Amino acid sequence: MSAHSLVVVAALSCSLAGRPGVTEVYYDAPGDDTGQEFVELWNDSDAARSLAGLRLEAGDGAGPGRWTLRWTGSLADSIRPHARFVIGGAAVSPRPDVVLSLELQNGPDGLRLVWPDGAAEVVGWGTLEFPEYYCGAPATDVSGGQSLARIPDRAATGSNAGDFRAAEPSPGAANQRATDAALLVRHAALEPEQPPPGSSATLKVALANLGTTVWAAGAVSVQVTSDLLASPASVAAPVVTPGETTQVKVPLGSLREGRGAFVARVSLAGDELAGNDTDTLLARVGEGPLALTEIQFHPASAEGEWVEVRNRTHEPLALEQFRLGDRNGATGTIEPGPPLAPESLAVLAQDPTALRVARPGLDGARVRHVVPWAALNNSDDATGIADQVTLVEADGVPVERVSYSAAGVAAGVTLERDGDTWRPCPVTGGTPLAPPRAAEPVPGRFRADPRRLKRGGDTVRFAWELPWATASVTLELYDMEGHRARRLAGPFPSSAHGEQPVTLASLVPGLYLAVLRAESSEGSLTRVTPLRVDGEER
Repeated sequence: MSAHSLVVVAALSCSLAGRPGVTEVYYDAPGDDTGQEFVELWNDSDAARSLAGLRLEAGDGAGPGRWTLRWTGSLADSIRPHARFVIGGAAVSPRPDVVLSLELQNGPDGLRLVWPDGAAEVVGWGTLEFPEYYCGAPATDVSGGQSLARIPDRAATGSNAGDFRAAEPSPGAANQRATDAALLVRHAALEPEQPPPGSSATLKVALANLGTTVWAAGAVSVQVTSDLLASPASVAAPVVTPGETTQVKVPLGSLREGRGAFVARVSLAGDELAGNDTDTLLARVGEGPLALTEIQFHPASAEGEWVEVRNRTHEPLALEQFRLGDRNGATGTIEPGPPLAPESLAVLAQDPTALRVARPGLDGARVRHVVPWAALNNSDDATGIADQVTLVEADGVPVERVSYSAAGVAAGVTLERDGDTWRPCPVTGGTPLAPPRAAEPVPGRFRADPRRLKRGGDTVRFAWELPWATASVTLELYDMEGHRARRLAGPFPSSAHGEQPVTLASLVPGLYLAVLRAESSEGSLTRVTPLRVDGEER
C-alpha cells in the first residue's frame, strides 16, 4: 500500500518508553538501493510486544504533511523480549522479519512509527525545514553504505541528532556491542595494486573496535584467503580501543597469476557480530587482457583525445566489458562493437566522428566511443605527473594503469609504448591502429611566434624539431653584441617535437637572438632565431 497517512498522531517523540522503537535505518545503499534498505525495531523490555496495527511511515522532507504508509503490523507480528524486528528488502541479510520495498529517501527526510493509540516516534535526517519530520534536531545525513544507528542502543537524549550516528549496517544485531572486532567494508587495498606473478604484496584492511571493551593483546588476528594464494596468510592485530580504527597490513607471498578475490576475516573470541568480520577485494595478479599502447592527451587538431589499446590474449575480447578512466577515479563506458581480435589494436576515443574525419584511413570498427570521457591533463603537477590513464574491468578489477608526464611534449605529439618504456612518438599526430615507428632523422628546426614583440612585453611560443627522440633543452636570449640578456627556460627534458611559451618583458627595443641548445646521448646542437622588440632603438 502506498497512501498518504490520514491518522491523527499525538505529539511526536524521540523514543517511547515501554514500547519497541527504531534503532537503525539503512536508506542509502551503494548503487541501486532496491532491496537493500531496512528499518530495525528493538524491544528493550522483559515482555513480548505485539506490533498489530503499528504503522511505519516515510516522510518526504521537501514539504509539510508528506507522509506515506510503508507497512502496517498484522496480528501475527510481534517482538520477543529484548529481540529485534527488521523490516526491509529481499537483499537484506539476515532475511528480515518482514520483506518489502521501503523506498526511503536519502535526505533530508524522515520516518515515524505510529501506534494504534496515536503515540508516535519520529526519526529525521539531513537539513530539515519542517519540525514534523524530526525530534529535537535531525540526525546527520549519512554517506552511502552507512546506516543511521541509535548508539548506544538505549540512547534517549531527546534529539535525533544526539541519539543517532553513522555506523556499519547491522540488521538484527545490537548497534553497540560489548565485544565486536570489525573490518570496514570496501577499505581493503592491495599494494602494489597489480603485482607480478610469483611476487609478494601487502593487503591493507581497516580494523575497527565497534564494541565497548578493549580486547586483550594477541586476541585478534586477521586471515586472508584467496585462489591467488598457495595458502592462507594471517597476522596478529594490534589492540584497538573502543570506537577507534587502525590499519592492519597482511603480507602475501608467492602470488598466483590471474584475477580473483582476497577475502580478509578478523577473528576474536566472543565476537558478538559475525556479519561485519569480513572485507573482500577483487584484484589481479599479472598483466591484464588489454594493454595501453598510445596516449593522445593534447591533440593539435579537432580530433579529440584518444588512447590506443592492444588485445594481449589469444581470444577475441569484448571491449565493452572494460572501463577507461583517469587518476581522479572517473571512468567511462566503451560502446559495444565487434570483438577485438587477438593481438589487434583499437582506439578508445573522446570523439570518434571527429577522429575519423581527421584520419579517414582508420578502420571505423576499431574506433570506439567512451562515455563519459575523463579529460586527460596536458600539464604536470608538483609531482611531475600530468595524469594517469586507467583501464579496469566493469567490476573494478584493475587491468592497467599508466602515469605520464607532459613535460616537453608539444601539442599533437602522442606518447607511445615501445617495449617496456614510453616515449614521445616521432610521428606528428601519432600512429593510431599502427605499430610504433622508429624515429626519423630530421633537421634541427627552431622557430618563434611572434618574432616581432611589443615593447611593454609579449608572450613568445618557441617550437623546435630535434633529430633525437629525447634531449635536454635550454632556451637563452642574446643581444646583437653577443651578451646574454637572460636565460629563458631550462634545462628541461624535451621530445623530438617540443614547444615552450615564454613571457618577455622589460627588454630594451632592438634586435635579439633566441638560442636553442639541445643535448642528448647521441649528440648536441644549437639553433638560432631572431626577435625584434618594437620601439626606438638606442
